[in-house]
Amino acid sequence: MKIASMLLCSFFAVPLLQAEPLTQADMEELRARLKTIQEGAMAHQDSRFKGAADDFRNALKDEDAALDLYLKCVELVDFTEQQKKGQDFRDWKRENEARLKNPQFRQALRFQLNWLVLTMRAAARPSEIHNLSPEALDALRAVFANAKDIAAQRDLLNRPVLDSVYAKAYKIGDLELKNWPTSPLQVTAIFEQIILPPLRKSDSITALDAAWDARIQMELAKVAEFSGPQPEPTGLQRGEPQSPAEVKFRKEQLPELLWKKQVDLFQCGDQRAAALRMLTHINDHLTSSDVSRWIEQFQQLVAPQGKSTQPEN
Repeated sequence: MKIASMLLCSFFAVPLLQAEPLTQADMEELRARLKTIQEGAMAHQDSRFKGAADDFRNALKDEDAALDLYLKCVELVDFTEQQKKGQDFRDWKRENEARLKNPQFRQALRFQLNWLVLTMRAAARPSEIHNLSPEALDALRAVFANAKDIAAQRDLLNRPVLDSVYAKAYKIGDLELKNWPTSPLQVTAIFEQIILPPLRKSDSITALDAAWDARIQMELAKVAEFSGPQPEPTGLQRGEPQSPAEVKFRKEQLPELLWKKQVDLFQCGDQRAAALRMLTHINDHLTSSDVSRWIEQFQQLVAPQGKSTQPEN
C-alpha cells in the first residue's frame, strides 16, 4: 500500500504536458535545422565515397589496372576477411590463371567498374540522375561495341554492380537507389529511366531519335549476344545465324519498339513526320496481333483536341 501511495505521489509530481502548436517561426527554424542535417548527411556520404571513387577512377585507366584492383578486392573479401591463408589466395590465382589473363574478362571488369562509378554518383545525387544520361549512354555504347567479344562475360555484366567484389571490398553494397538500374545490361530500364526522359522535349528531337535508334540496336544485340547459347551454323544458312530468341525478338518486340519510337517522337513535337511513319508502320505490319492497338492509339493521337475517336451510332 505504501508503494502504491509513493507511485501516486510521483505521478502527480510530474508536470502535465500541454499540446502546443508550431508557430511560423518554429516551422522555419525546423526547416533550417533539417536542411543542415541533410547537408551534413550529404557531406558524410561524399566523404565515404571519395576513397572508393578515387581508386575506381584509377582502375578505369586500362584493363591491367582494373584487374589489379579486382585481385586486391578478391583477396580482401574472399580471403583476408574470411581469415584464410595467403597461400589459399595464391592457389586461387593459379587455378584461375586462364580467366584472369583473358582480355575479354579484363574488359568486362572495366565495364562493370565503370557502371559502379556511375551508380555511386547517382546515389550521391539522386535528384540529379538525369544529368548522367550522356555518360550512361556512353557506357552502354562501350559495352555493345564489344558485344560479340565479351558475350561469354554475360554473367559478370548481368550481375548488379552493388554485388560486385569491388562494392563488397569498399563496403558500398548497401546503397539505396531508386530509378537506377544496377547492371549495364539492363538496357530497357537504362533507356526508360535515365537516357530518354531528359531528351523528351521539342528542341531535342534529333537526339531523341538517335537515342531510340541506339536503344533498338542494343536491345537486339543483347538478345543476339547476351541471351542464351550461341547458335550453331548449319551450312544451309547465309550470313549470321539467328537464335530462336533473336527470331522471336525480331518478330514480336522489334515492331513494338519501332512503334513506340514514333509515338515518342510524335508526343515530343515531331508530329507530321512521325504520323506518316506510323501509318507506314501499320501498313507494313497488317498481320501483327498488335495492329488493332496501334490503329486505336494513332486515332487518339491525331484526333482533334476534345473530340472522341469513337464512331457515332
